[in-house]
Amino acid sequence: ALSKSSPSSTTTPTPTPQSTKHSVLLFWASWHEPSSEGGHVDTIFRALADNESSGNVQFYRVEAEVVTDLSVKYNVTIVPTFILLDTTGTVIDRIEGADDVSRITQAVTALSQRNNNNTTAPPATSSSSPTITNETKEESTLEKQLKTLIISSEVMLFMKGTPTSPKCGFSRQTVELLTNANIVFGYFDILSNEDVRQGLKTFSDWPTYP
Repeated sequence: ALSKSSPSSTTTPTPTPQSTKHSVLLFWASWHEPSSEGGHVDTIFRALADNESSGNVQFYRVEAEVVTDLSVKYNVTIVPTFILLDTTGTVIDRIEGADDVSRITQAVTALSQRNNNNTTAPPATSSSSPTITNETKEESTLEKQLKTLIISSEVMLFMKGTPTSPKCGFSRQTVELLTNANIVFGYFDILSNEDVRQGLKTFSDWPTYP
């Protein structure tokens, strides 16, 4: 009923205050196909887990109608619901539904970086030794975020605005084409994140967006 996203083994039901890791809980239901195993919500969740290489975030799938104590504790009334916890078990964010893939991805990325703000910088090295700059770390984090966004949906549209409120004609036309063809797609509003907007141009070697 409650398991880690990658391995199928059952785990302890809730993070403890002594935990050294943050946690992301996905509340799902067997009757809800998108969040069931193999559904697109499950795929997004597993992609986030697979791309989380910092090692300080653990991912759990929680069957809402079976593990009712956790559903009550976190006031889960719909599936899917994502609950993000820090190392003390405090709720940092909650996201109901999975329509906004970008928000889910950004929330998980922000959670994984929480410890980074509190860690002490390593001692200075000699000039002949290679160093990792903050810029290099930021580029590495952005690349992970971009990869997660791209694989979070079989068809992923990076657009200006949202499907219900496109901000340019090309974005509107692309949404109409996908919708008329009955193609299920995820989307990311590039106007909401300048780092993603500029970084994706380099990552994909493509200068423009629809």
